[in-house]
Amino acid sequence: MPLLSAVAQPFYNSPATSTVPETGWQAQLVLTIPLFDGGFRYGVRRERSAIFEESKAQLEGLLRQARSEVRAAFEAVRGADDSLRSARQAARLAHQALDMSMLAYREGATNDLEVVDAERRARDADVAALSAEDTARQARIDLLAASGRFP
Repeated sequence: MPLLSAVAQPFYNSPATSTVPETGWQAQLVLTIPLFDGGFRYGVRRERSAIFEESKAQLEGLLRQARSEVRAAFEAVRGADDSLRSARQAARLAHQALDMSMLAYREGATNDLEVVDAERRARDADVAALSAEDTARQARIDLLAASGRFP
C-alpha cells in the first residue's frame, strides 16, 4: 500500500547566513510507493499458515493425550475397585477364621498361638482393605483430574 507522510521541522541557525535565515521551519509531504517488497508479504503469509497448522497439530496431540489419560484413569479406577472388593472379602474371611479359631480355643481344640495368629491375620487383612480403599479413592481423584473436573 502507498504511504503518505507529513514531516514538519522548525529550525534555529546562529549566526544567520545569506542562504539560511536565523529562524524558520520547513514542511515535507513524503509519498512512498512500494514497487518490490522482496516477497516479504508472501513469506509472512506462509509463516503464519505454518504456525497455524502447527498449533492445530499440537491441539490434536493434546486432545489425544487427554483422552488417553482419561481412559487410563478409568481403567485404574476399575482395577482399584476390583482390588478393594477382594481386600474386603479377604478381611471378612479373616474375621470368620478368627471367630472359628476363638471357638476352637474355647472348646480346647487349639492353643492360644493359633488365636493370636488369626488375630494378626485379621488385622493385616483390615489394613490391606483400608489401603485398597485409599488406592480406590486416589484413583477416583486421578480420574477427576484427568477429565478436568478436579481443580
